[in-house]
Amino acid sequence: MKYSKTLQNLIASLALILTLFSCNQAKNNKVTAKVDSTIVTESGLPATDSVKNTGAVEPGGFDQIPLVQDFQPGNKTANADRKSDMFKQIKFRGRGAEERKKGVELASDGDMKGAIEQFTKSIEIFAKNPDAYFYRGKAKWELKDYKGSEEDFTQAISIRPLQAPYYYYRGQMFLDQQKYREALADFNETIKLAPNYIDAMNYKGVVLAKSGKHEDAIAVYNEAIAKDPAQFLTYYNKGTSLAALKKFNDADDMFTRSLNLNPDYAQSYVNRGNCRFMLERFNDAADDYTKAISMKTNHAEAYYNRAYAFQRSGKPAEACDDWRKASELGHKDAVNMLSKYCK
Repeated sequence: MKYSKTLQNLIASLALILTLFSCNQAKNNKVTAKVDSTIVTESGLPATDSVKNTGAVEPGGFDQIPLVQDFQPGNKTANADRKSDMFKQIKFRGRGAEERKKGVELASDGDMKGAIEQFTKSIEIFAKNPDAYFYRGKAKWELKDYKGSEEDFTQAISIRPLQAPYYYYRGQMFLDQQKYREALADFNETIKLAPNYIDAMNYKGVVLAKSGKHEDAIAVYNEAIAKDPAQFLTYYNKGTSLAALKKFNDADDMFTRSLNLNPDYAQSYVNRGNCRFMLERFNDAADDYTKAISMKTNHAEAYYNRAYAFQRSGKPAEACDDWRKASELGHKDAVNMLSKYCK
């Protein structure tokens, strides 16, 4: 994965939602520390709000889907449990409900093509059920069928325009394609319909940050913190935007608050370490990278950045060891550093 050379350059990569920043070049050897911001939320099918909506008249009503948040990045067991619990709470209603239920089961197991077949059957049974289009749109998005996904999400919205999850997931789909204007509009609508949905506010902040509007992003994160001060990802994302503005002390404080709420997220240590590196607190930076490595032993970025911290602390042997390890883990830049400093 390539990284930019300045903090203002932003790279987008969606594997949940990934926003990468590079810190300003350090002195002497033109070191670049990297701050990685991951705004994360539930990526499986589906999310919801608690708003009662009106739309097409469906005998038996519409599906009821639970609102979920507090996604824990890197915790596969917890996330799998949350997805399972969420699925158990969905109430499938109306014609084609069995097909939709089967489709969600298949999607949860990773069979998107099979899921799409079931959602299509549900639509054939009752073409005005918006949930079937919504589920199918999410499954198509997973398969990178953006055109089909947008068509299905939009059809769901046309039938039932007050359902926040439809906008929420379509916004993520737009964000995946770097269509920031469309994504921002959808996250704004999500928040309008579900004003306390912190995940949607975090996504809005990410869209603004990707658009270079870090001050606006910070304002959104502040709103989210005011509504729920216990969400570690909000502090994490705010820290990244502060770092993008070269406010490294303030960013350090945000990453520390994030870690106080969730001390098990390795990337928070890496990001805080990067800020401390930029503040020339090289020993403290090395300590943070070490904590990240203790949690994720294959963290190439942590080894690569710790090497710089060791180098600047007068520990060339340790620096070379880390660049060597980062190189073994596939970090291409580490190969160059080995060649330059570790002959």
